[in-house]
Amino acid sequence: MKKYFALAALAAATHIASGQVVSVGALGGVPVTDTTGYSDQSRPYIVGGSVEVQLPAGFALEADALYRRVGNTAFFGIESGIVSAVSTDHQRGNSWEFPLLGKYYFRRTSAWQPFVGTGFAFRTVGVNDNATLVTSASPGFSQTSVVQSSFREPLEVGATVAGGVRFHYRKLAVLPQVRYTRWGGTSGVVRSNETSFLLGLTF
Repeated sequence: MKKYFALAALAAATHIASGQVVSVGALGGVPVTDTTGYSDQSRPYIVGGSVEVQLPAGFALEADALYRRVGNTAFFGIESGIVSAVSTDHQRGNSWEFPLLGKYYFRRTSAWQPFVGTGFAFRTVGVNDNATLVTSASPGFSQTSVVQSSFREPLEVGATVAGGVRFHYRKLAVLPQVRYTRWGGTSGVVRSNETSFLLGLTF
């Protein structure tokens, strides 16, 4: 009996390794909505990798790892008589998202395969904060204070929906798609509502 189980496991592993069940690729794209909503200085790109497992009857499971550089700059000033103060706060962060989607492909045997997907995503953001306060008073007095800090925001969970199409070019599959994620929280460098256009390439 153990021999038959071993042969079945070997056959399954060979089938997966052949690429008929599991496809590996890359994802890249741009955010459709701005990241912070004010003084947004995030990089306008998203990059990452993707693994998809094909299931029977047109279903599939996809797991991704997506990276984006986020950031903003906020200014605040106050003046009272001969005294004025200007505060500048620069925040820069590295955002990693890990979506896990269940997908359904229409027209699975066709060269053009529309699909929809839904699932959950996890996000973690490491932030570097650089705050500068310049206080001035006449005549000729000025003082500058700088406070720097680094921290990681709590892990967030969001609900994700996606729609797109997969078409094949020789051995390459191209997957343009639109995704929307509603996160459970927000902060100074990321928003609760996130829409992005992504282009996937799988082999």
